[in-house]
Amino acid sequence: MLEVLVVIALIGLIVSVVQFNFSGKRPEDTLKKVSYQFAGLFESAANYGLLNNIELGLYIDKTSYRFLGYDGVKWSEIPRQEWLGEQTLPEGITFTLTLDDLPIEEPLLFDSSVFKAQDDEYLSFNAIEREKQAKKEKLLLPQVYILSGGDITPFSLTFHFTEAASLYNDLDELAYRVTGIYSIPLTIEGPVLDD
Repeated sequence: MLEVLVVIALIGLIVSVVQFNFSGKRPEDTLKKVSYQFAGLFESAANYGLLNNIELGLYIDKTSYRFLGYDGVKWSEIPRQEWLGEQTLPEGITFTLTLDDLPIEEPLLFDSSVFKAQDDEYLSFNAIEREKQAKKEKLLLPQVYILSGGDITPFSLTFHFTEAASLYNDLDELAYRVTGIYSIPLTIEGPVLDD
């Protein structure tokens, strides 16, 4: 009877260890999940733009990314599509964007301050308020373009751990690279990249 209890206890211990390993709490699993989630969301956004004939763009910030739509005048968030809104990375994970031999920071093609109107309406109170409001709004220019015809800007987005996170867990070698070359589907490489 005692032997049966010991065997049952050992089986319970083994099952709990196996369940703990598959629960996805390891940092490597989190990095993989974030990179695959981005790839799936990007491909869904590209299909959405193709089906709805909308020009989309991927705007990447330091700790987040979002998809923007072009309305013919400016880039802005897409109304009633929360799934294309801002996606924040988990703590300890960051990414690096590489465009196909293009600079990441795009310069403005012209300085709009040169073309200000010279009429009396420009000096009115409403025009001054509109100018203040426009300065408050952050100008969002995407780094990656998703055209309505299905073409995309060639890019590579590498997800990796921050320096602080990799120091404690020795995770500096792990990374996932999501690459898009002119169209979807995207390719994902990892967890160790060959550079």
